[in-house]
Amino acid sequence: MSKLCKVLWFAALITITNQSAAADNDDIALNLDTYVKNAVKKGIPGASLAVIIDGNVRLLRGYGVTKTGGAKKVNSATVFPLASISKTFASAAVSILVNKGILEWDTHVIPYLDNIEFSDAELGSEVTLRHLLSHTTGLVPQAYSDLLEDNVKYTRILQMLDRVKFVCDPGNCYGYQNIVYNLSAEMLALASGMDYATFVKENVFIPLEMDHASYGLDAFKATKNRVVPHVKVKAGFAAVKPAPYYYRVPAAAGVNASAQDLAKWMLAQFGHNPTVIRPSSLGVMHKPHIRANQYRYRKQLSNVYYGLGWRTFDYKKIKGFVHHGGWVKGIRTEMLFNTETQTGIVFLTNCETDVAREIVLHFLKLYKAHYQQQTS
Repeated sequence: MSKLCKVLWFAALITITNQSAAADNDDIALNLDTYVKNAVKKGIPGASLAVIIDGNVRLLRGYGVTKTGGAKKVNSATVFPLASISKTFASAAVSILVNKGILEWDTHVIPYLDNIEFSDAELGSEVTLRHLLSHTTGLVPQAYSDLLEDNVKYTRILQMLDRVKFVCDPGNCYGYQNIVYNLSAEMLALASGMDYATFVKENVFIPLEMDHASYGLDAFKATKNRVVPHVKVKAGFAAVKPAPYYYRVPAAAGVNASAQDLAKWMLAQFGHNPTVIRPSSLGVMHKPHIRANQYRYRKQLSNVYYGLGWRTFDYKKIKGFVHHGGWVKGIRTEMLFNTETQTGIVFLTNCETDVAREIVLHFLKLYKAHYQQQTS
């Protein structure tokens, strides 16, 4: 299929799915469409949803409004801050340089970055790029994320990393990070000779035709078709300004994108664009690297691990699920798929709501019923 045909096909798909004209027997897509409609009726300001089944985009549409009390509708091209789903782009960007032989997954942070110093020189010398991307540096979890939220400059925080203690040897335990994760962007920029955001744009966004994707707060504000974040108040939801702090760690939480963009991103995760992301790289990124916690879903999931920029888990003895969610003030995002069946969802909403967590579990129940019926 030519590039022009792909563009026309995707445009037609958007038109069809925004009219809710899902294909026959698309029970997952139809059910999720109703689910999000009901969530908007019950009070969430807006949302955007993409559903891919068997490697084909079956539903792609927006719901509600970009700002409570306003008239501007959310559609599938409406841009949201992705928060921690941004981490999935960091590992992919690194994989491109790994395949070119410019970096290795096990390149050591020190001495590659000469401005970084760890509290324990011996343990610090063991920390690698793979450890950064799998949250296995051994450092205290969420090191200095609080300082970022208190508007301490990122460069100043880096100077304070030598005060963060190790709780285990690198590679031996899971500890989720934002500041430390962003060291992957520092390494990539040094290796490529290009600003991190520019590298991802030129090597991922553009070749995948993720036309609405960008990095940073300024780019988000410059986007006309964007949401306004909302926080929960007694009367429902109140609009707030987009939070600036996590944009300062672009590898961890710097991407803005639409459901259209993330539908294309999911297809790339299924190996549909091997010239951008090689299947061998996907195997590394989606591979479980370290057992992780997943408090939001309690006992619903099993074998929860973190790969490189992605979480992995099993559900009711069904293997192959890959996931990442995100949260920043007034925004929730979720992306979940099964690699074996090439089926998954993207859910973006412009408010802090449990619907984001609940739709993940709802999708998993629908998935189980759908594929059990197919194989029975």
